[in-house]
Amino acid sequence: MTAVNFDLISDITEAEIARVRSLEGTPIRIEQWNHEASWDSVRHYAWGLGDDNPLYCDPGYAEATPYGTLIAPPTFPFTAFDGAIGAGMPGVQPIYAGTDWTFHRRVRRGDRVIASAAFGPVVRRSGRNAADMVIQSALCRYENQDGELIAESVARTFRVPRRAATDGLSFEPRDETVWSDAQLDEIRSEAVSEYRRGPEALSGVAVGEEVPAVVKGPIGRIDMTAYYAGCPGSPGYKSVELAWKYREWARTDPRRLPSNYDPSYFWERVLPSIGHQDTTAARELGMPGAYNNGPQRVGWFAHCVSNWMGDGAFLAELNVRLGRPEIFGDVVRIGGTVVGVAASRYTLELTATNHLGEPTASATAVVVADDYGRA
Repeated sequence: MTAVNFDLISDITEAEIARVRSLEGTPIRIEQWNHEASWDSVRHYAWGLGDDNPLYCDPGYAEATPYGTLIAPPTFPFTAFDGAIGAGMPGVQPIYAGTDWTFHRRVRRGDRVIASAAFGPVVRRSGRNAADMVIQSALCRYENQDGELIAESVARTFRVPRRAATDGLSFEPRDETVWSDAQLDEIRSEAVSEYRRGPEALSGVAVGEEVPAVVKGPIGRIDMTAYYAGCPGSPGYKSVELAWKYREWARTDPRRLPSNYDPSYFWERVLPSIGHQDTTAARELGMPGAYNNGPQRVGWFAHCVSNWMGDGAFLAELNVRLGRPEIFGDVVRIGGTVVGVAASRYTLELTATNHLGEPTASATAVVVADDYGRA
């Protein structure tokens, strides 16, 4: 297998930390992917999560609800801007760390989504698989065409030196799991029988109630391709001539590019995000294998919650922390428990667990049973 060999291998330096900290509070130059919640953009995003909820995908079903139209999955604003940050620190890998979402209103078919963001705090940390890392954040705001606030988020990105650096990321390589036909039949049966409350009212909820799990996987390259059809994952994902133009602009005119990534991200010979597709690249970065997309994983948590809460309830908050990577071949289940009930407001705790029994991410969510009342 031929090595990928990234151009830049860098440690975290005090000078670079000072440079990225100086950005705190300044606006981010955003390159939006989706600008409008069309039938197709909403459906493509939902399908990229593996979610075929008719409220998001079937106009006939959605138009018969009190909404009178399709609505988008809660995390659809990711498709405008996902808050991933790789500013400064050339050669220090960006890896998505999670999001704290506050949702204010639903996105309906035909709404515009207008994203804005500013650089947030920078925190230095150490971890089990990375002795030195930085967490950068983006403070994101999403409005509709009438200036109404849709959602706010704090998006976090790990900046971690690559494996060959002094304090590089050091996950042990792990082979993709090979599943037997019988095992795949069991996974298929679980997936196609996924629980969905639908139009049933959310009522009678008690502490300790189970939030049924969604099952994702075995994860593979097609799953990533389907997700990127609805949400690109990186402004570096450009095709043929346009990819060359971005590389050229990164060296000669970087103000033409979005500023959430350092210009070096675009001109490296090997795009730093290719570890989501290529096992060799992922292992050179220090990951165990080709790994899935961070905002996609956040959207999977929202999928689990929206299945449980039904059509008429509203997801008010979703705070997701990503931990261990999930690699190609993994099967991941996301489920949880109701831990708080206050009038019509319910607090959930959720965990993602891979087929090896390892927790890979966790979340809390707040759901409001508002009977279709939230605008």
